[in-house]
Amino acid sequence: MEIADWDILVTLSIALYGAILSTYTIWNARKEHKRELKVRLSYGFSTHPFAPQGLLLIIEALNTGRKTVTLSSMGLILPTEDKKYFAIIHPNSYVTFPYDLPEGKNCSVWIATKELSEDLKQEGYSGEIELKGYYGDAIGGKYKSKSIKFDIDKP
Repeated sequence: MEIADWDILVTLSIALYGAILSTYTIWNARKEHKRELKVRLSYGFSTHPFAPQGLLLIIEALNTGRKTVTLSSMGLILPTEDKKYFAIIHPNSYVTFPYDLPEGKNCSVWIATKELSEDLKQEGYSGEIELKGYYGDAIGGKYKSKSIKFDIDKP
């Protein structure tokens, strides 16, 4: 290889390194300013004194981002073609909404499975369905959980 070929190879290597470094820097800066919320839907029991007794469906929000997220709504996504939202108007929780969820913190909302079964039967549902939990923030973002099976006839 000639010296001119080495010059081109070194120049291309430096340019490639610069492109990778600047892409990473931009990606990291963007992630730092992005709101990130993880939503989990699970079954459980509560030791909270105001929580209903028995099996509960718990919708938990975890702020995994670096900014505070103001939570303004929460509920369930029903298994319809138009993804109908089942909002929980008066949530059972240890926080009041709207709620500012700081970085690295979590909060939960729960509903008794018996109460949920009755509400869903009134909406015309029966049998086993898949539900997703969601939280909405003050600027219009929606954060969804993975789906969970819920048997309406056996709460």
